[in-house]
Amino acid sequence: MYLEFRNIFPKESDIIKIIYNHKEEKMLRKAMFSLMFCSVFGALLYAQTESKIQISEPLSGVEAKKALQNFPKESKSALKVKKDARGGQFPYNGDVVPPFDLATDSLVALKDASGNTILFVTYTTKTPIAEVGILTPNPSRLYSPNDFAVWKWDSKKQELYPDYVNAEIYYNGGRNPTDKHPEWGMPYSNSFGMWIKLGGYFSKPISLFNRNEKQGGTGGYRTDFFNFQLLESGQLSVTTKLTDYSTESIITTKPIPLNKWVYVQAIEEVRNYQLGWKAEDGSDEELVKKEFSADTINLDDYDRNFDTSDMKRYLDNPETHLYFNAKEIFYNPIIGMFELMNDYNAKEKLIFSTGKQITYDINTLIQESYIVLTGGTSSILNVNDIDIYYDPQTLDILLIDWRVNRRGVSQ
Repeated sequence: MYLEFRNIFPKESDIIKIIYNHKEEKMLRKAMFSLMFCSVFGALLYAQTESKIQISEPLSGVEAKKALQNFPKESKSALKVKKDARGGQFPYNGDVVPPFDLATDSLVALKDASGNTILFVTYTTKTPIAEVGILTPNPSRLYSPNDFAVWKWDSKKQELYPDYVNAEIYYNGGRNPTDKHPEWGMPYSNSFGMWIKLGGYFSKPISLFNRNEKQGGTGGYRTDFFNFQLLESGQLSVTTKLTDYSTESIITTKPIPLNKWVYVQAIEEVRNYQLGWKAEDGSDEELVKKEFSADTINLDDYDRNFDTSDMKRYLDNPETHLYFNAKEIFYNPIIGMFELMNDYNAKEKLIFSTGKQITYDINTLIQESYIVLTGGTSSILNVNDIDIYYDPQTLDILLIDWRVNRRGVSQ
């Protein structure tokens, strides 16, 4: 809780008047004291209210669902839903909340000092945590400094000379009109990976990373030079166009599991590709390899981008980022399969993660949620992070949902 004092101070032009008007000065001091007293008293009152809130022992299975079904009759909630809150009406489409899984979901009650249930909180039993905040892929190391040595051709002197370029130029590669050094750089090498957790599969493919091409001078555009995607089926794929005549794909045989952290990675080494994933809990994994059959490799005059913008849209969108979590993103063509899975800082990354994607335990999230719903502020979340279910007649908040598969108002 805080007060904004900007509007109660006098304007600079009025200072002289206040100095010579003792009565106005006393009134101002009195007003300031009143505001400060209200602030302190309000904070104490809020702390007392918060301390009276109790979190019950968790319920699961049939017991939890029965409690949810009977709850609206017993609700003592005085919390009102705000316009445009995430979530929806209670019950939800004939169920008490977005389908409650008896095997995986748990329920706790928030009770007042008299033991009355104020509202319920549901969460995933096996993973009583959630991620809040927005992760941002940072590509700054691609463009600075110039620390990649290459040989370039001096047409006037008719000789090669050494030069230093940044990673973006180096990995896009170049050519020299000489048989001794016909090409330089690593344009056909890629390695991209990260941890990902999904609350569900999406209705269209999401490009996790791509190096689409725009041909210099002609405006030609190719979308499949190296395109690492999460498909609607939950499988991973890489599509590549090695020449002007051949397009190849490699696809995992199994979808990545839902509601758990999974490490995913794709690697290109000219015609050799690897694509794999591993669940953090060790429950499942897959690695597929393929050597593409293109006879020739074309190094045309293309600008190859390093693009994570499609994935970032899902991470930034408040309606999808709670179903699509990611962390420890990296891009660096020299990193091998699963090499950074348990050692993110092992090597310098040309694209890396920044942001506030932090994991919190469920009790912390419940406490912070209650603070926000009662009008306070939280340093780790805001009302848009919480799925809220309410009585459509009274607008009383009945339940908040902290499961990884919860649905937002637009779902």
